[in-house]
Amino acid sequence: MKKNVFLLLAVLGMLAAGSYAKDETPIDSTMFTVGYHFRVNTKNADGEPVVDSLQTVVLVGQHFTKTMGYHCFWTKIKGETQETFDAMEGEEKAHVPTILTDIAGEKMTVYEDIPVHHYVYEEGGGLKWTILEDTMTVSGFLCQKATASYGGRTWSAWFAEEVASTAGPWKFHGLPGLIVKCEDDAGIFSFELFELVNKKYPITMPEAQRPNMKIKREKFIERRNKLFLNPRYQEDPLYYYSPTDADDMGYQIWSIEKTPRNPDRSIPLNFLTKTINGVAVPWKCNEYQPLELE
Repeated sequence: MKKNVFLLLAVLGMLAAGSYAKDETPIDSTMFTVGYHFRVNTKNADGEPVVDSLQTVVLVGQHFTKTMGYHCFWTKIKGETQETFDAMEGEEKAHVPTILTDIAGEKMTVYEDIPVHHYVYEEGGGLKWTILEDTMTVSGFLCQKATASYGGRTWSAWFAEEVASTAGPWKFHGLPGLIVKCEDDAGIFSFELFELVNKKYPITMPEAQRPNMKIKREKFIERRNKLFLNPRYQEDPLYYYSPTDADDMGYQIWSIEKTPRNPDRSIPLNFLTKTINGVAVPWKCNEYQPLELE
């Protein structure tokens, strides 16, 4: 039986899709969804400047918002193609968190991976924003500027009052209008809206394939930054993991037939994903830049 690269990726995807593999329980429905470009200015293994980029989506309901990987959500709605699979796998390997926010209670429940485990922690209270008089048009919306400190960084947000929502990308929320753009003062991170879809979809309670380990936010950030900021992380993102048996690694390599596009039957490293305990891990990565320093 012929096995092609897409089959390989599809099987790896089932292994890598840990947090989205099961049916989930609806708790709300969207008024609209917002897609954001997320960009990180960092360095590759040679010390050259590069930009890591991916997309996230925020599902905005009346009672809850849910932030997650853009393609992880839309693949479930629209079905999978080779392009969306590759993008979804990238979100998995980047450990894009799923964040469920109780709007009334201003409580966030964060589901995030540090290989080899799924973690969950709660975070309360909103950000303390300072609203300024500056205005600017961003992604077609007339926006006003606000600033806040969070996680050891200073952030500038541009929000649009014409969109009646306190939502925003990642953990940002609590302004009198949808956050259209947000960036840190060091110029490392930026989130910017690229689409707003007025359609109803279920907002579900995340249900991991593997048990989530409960942890305090401060402990999670300390552990993640200690591991990911180690210089060894770029070349070997699992440098700290020592499996006792190769079967502990959740990846396999199938035989690949020769084709004109693949004459040596090779599999590029960026096509392969290690998965351990349902957590996807890249083979190599650029220098890690933590959104939260503390």
